[in-house]
Amino acid sequence: MAELESMVPVAAIVYLLLGIVSLILLNRSKNRIWIDFMVGQILGLCLFIQGLAYSSHSIILAFSDGDVDLQFFIFSRNSLFIISGFLAATIPLLFPYPILQNSSTIKYIISGILGMSLLSAVYMMMTNYRYFGITDIIFVIPFVLLISVYFRFLTEEIRNNDLTARRMSFAAGLVLIGIHGREMTWWLAQVISINDEFIGRGAIELGEFAYSYAPAWIGHNINATIGSIAILILTVGESWRASHKGMNGFLLVVLLIFAVGTISGIADYAVLDIVNSCMYSVCEDYPETYDIWYNFTTNALVYLFTPLIAMYIILNFDIIDSRSSENSWMSRIIVILMLLIVTSSMIELLQSFLPVSEMVSSAILAMVVAIFIGWEERIMLKLVEEGESISKKLISLDELNIPDMENNHLQLFSKAVGVMVVFIILLSAVYSAII
Repeated sequence: MAELESMVPVAAIVYLLLGIVSLILLNRSKNRIWIDFMVGQILGLCLFIQGLAYSSHSIILAFSDGDVDLQFFIFSRNSLFIISGFLAATIPLLFPYPILQNSSTIKYIISGILGMSLLSAVYMMMTNYRYFGITDIIFVIPFVLLISVYFRFLTEEIRNNDLTARRMSFAAGLVLIGIHGREMTWWLAQVISINDEFIGRGAIELGEFAYSYAPAWIGHNINATIGSIAILILTVGESWRASHKGMNGFLLVVLLIFAVGTISGIADYAVLDIVNSCMYSVCEDYPETYDIWYNFTTNALVYLFTPLIAMYIILNFDIIDSRSSENSWMSRIIVILMLLIVTSSMIELLQSFLPVSEMVSSAILAMVVAIFIGWEERIMLKLVEEGESISKKLISLDELNIPDMENNHLQLFSKAVGVMVVFIILLSAVYSAII
């Protein structure tokens, strides 16, 4: 059976691979406008840091039953997740509609966010992560910005028949799913107020003295509420657009997530007795079917499809210069690798409940490889032909300032993040050896 643990190492590989390749391709892309270069850096660094965090998590899961001291990996994982969360919350400040357009504002705000992420990671480490989860409040302002951008340009497209406005609302919707996709699959459970039961079970399983309930409750509920509102707004907005413009692929993605959230909410309600068993006696295990469902939905979305969304944004919104001969071959390789990794992982999950032999699954994977190789050129041409930077739309609206910032100044950001990550890993090693 394919368990959740088997997906975490795959996620580590996918995030690390995409993060490293994105940064390489971005540095090879010449004459990128500042917004594309900055967003590309943040996306690549965020993916890379999450890959490091999932690598630590993989080691923890692999040796959790032994006598190995895992404190260093626990500290590293939690701290890296905090830093990547702050980086992810920075993206809506710049993409798809940058509210930071002055050079000094960009420097001060971005520096302040990096400083807060470092201080939060150090403080959480010093308090043994008792208040882990409270940092999720940083997503409130980015959520408001993304919803505002989505509604503004969706309305412009429908009322004024402005076809170019779709790029902006589409980008805002993709970023919302990329950041809050996991919480979107909990939307019904949040609406009927049963998520608290699961938070309580988590607090009991982690232990009273190693966990503080209130901060986790606040952070979790803020994030779950944001995700629930986001998927409901996207469902209504895309349905409204479909009634005027017809069906499209993004609407199908939104409806799929909405349906997953509906079924998951019903499933969560069905296992409430098992969840509450921790309150009264011994924590009972979830049914096998329930675990399989969450592997195929929430976990697959977080571990496998979120990096695919990031890859799509990088290619389709022309953040990197995928048209150049120097970048095109590497872009094609990364597209094929990502699709194959995700497909092979989904085939492995299918084996968890279908009586499919390894020979049959190998044959299916071989067929998928042949299809991807045959269609790879068409996929890339489609992405490149439709690819267009959102900066062109903003320039046409005369709403994009070109600050006096050179590329070497922008590259200082990635260097600062690199130094911070190295510092956090070293601090985790020293602190775990002392306590």
